[in-house]
Amino acid sequence: MSSTQAQTPEARPRRRLLARLRASEEGAVTIPALLWLPLFIMIMTASVELCVLILKQTLLDRGVDLTARILRLGMQPFPTDHDVLKRSICNNIAYIPNCMDRLAVEVFPIDTTTWTAANSAAPLCTDSSSSVALNPVLTGGSSNQMMIMRACLKVDTMTEVDPLAWALVRDAGGQTALVTTTAFVLE
Repeated sequence: MSSTQAQTPEARPRRRLLARLRASEEGAVTIPALLWLPLFIMIMTASVELCVLILKQTLLDRGVDLTARILRLGMQPFPTDHDVLKRSICNNIAYIPNCMDRLAVEVFPIDTTTWTAANSAAPLCTDSSSSVALNPVLTGGSSNQMMIMRACLKVDTMTEVDPLAWALVRDAGGQTALVTTTAFVLE
């Protein structure tokens, strides 16, 4: 007796239904689309995150360059207070919330004979999770002396969903650092 003859009458309609579903191509794209959709969403959020970070980095670069120009040309006296220097940079930056609280600036001379800096340590950055006060280096230079201005701005990432935010180095407060450095000669 063959296997088709041994089937019960109730199994035949189920078998026909399964054969019909197997042959049907309706919804064939649904499963791959559902499997690839999270990857595409992560790529889109990472690209938006990267665009926002590049915009903030560009604004920081511009603010530091404009302040360095003011100092280089002697349009204002060299600030001895960290807050005055931060305010000058933050006034040139738009769209960055809490700029004064999140920015740290250092200014120090470069020895042009050995090309070494008085401050070659890592950039000084704020930390929202720490209550330790910053001690930035603000060394005024003399005429025709090469100076370095280094600024560190802490920013929040937009989302926790994208892989770019996972890859960024963050402090205990969840913020990442944007650092810019510019060199100028005092005139």
